Amino acid sequence: MEKILQLCDLFECPMDILIRGDAQESLREDTADYDAHMDRHSKEMTGGIAIIMAGVTFAAAAEGFRLPEFVMTAGALLLIIIGVLILIAGGMKHSRFKEKHLRIKPFYSEEERERADEKFTVRIVTGIGIILAGLVFAAVSEGLPVPQGYTAILYEWSFLAFATAGVSVLVYAGLQKSKYNIEEYNKENALERGYEDYAARKTEEILSQGRNADRGNQLIGVVNACIMIFTTIIFLICGLGFDLWEKCWIAYPVGVLLCGIVSIILNFIYNRK
Repeated sequence: MEKILQLCDLFECPMDILIRGDAQESLREDTADYDAHMDRHSKEMTGGIAIIMAGVTFAAAAEGFRLPEFVMTAGALLLIIIGVLILIAGGMKHSRFKEKHLRIKPFYSEEERERADEKFTVRIVTGIGIILAGLVFAAVSEGLPVPQGYTAILYEWSFLAFATAGVSVLVYAGLQKSKYNIEEYNKENALERGYEDYAARKTEEILSQGRNADRGNQLIGVVNACIMIFTTIIFLICGLGFDLWEKCWIAYPVGVLLCGIVSIILNFIYNRK
């Protein structure tokens, strides 16, 4: 009986399933609807960030099209507030889910993880490609004809539109990548709840199973998202606070380059472990 209980703890399944049922099949069941929740969470976080950046884009476009200043300010603030509220609501729902489900049984198959890695690569390349396309258009737009009554600033908001789309794809890619790292979810949840012994045991298991690459990708996604949010804050301060719309767009290319540097450094660190 003691051996059976140890097996139940090892496979993390009830005794009746271990003895009478298919224990391997039970491990593949998403009993907590974790996959659906993480998909919603990814969309909410991505949507919130996209709407905030759309607010910044609207402000630049409004100035380019010479809309009244109150329209520019009201529209931008409205979008930014909506985006922030979405982020807050999404974060609170995710916290409640983590409180309700302290631990999730790993259920993704190796094939599912491989397909997720392929999608991650495509999304990262797509996001970076969109941002680079924006840089190209911004450079080309300097030679485009300017309608009478407007200035060259008419085209400057276009890069922000490309950046909004590209950053959104990158953020979604990182969140979807982290979804498959259930071991990290369990470890973080255990640390937050004060289960140090459990967290230490699972950390050792993760390291022994070679999970460093997954953890590195998750960290890259989080850090890159923070960099772009901070970039947006700098853009807003320079634009709304100091009226430097013609120059402050440079914050986004710098943010993208910083994301690339962070990705290279973290990939190097985690691939060495």
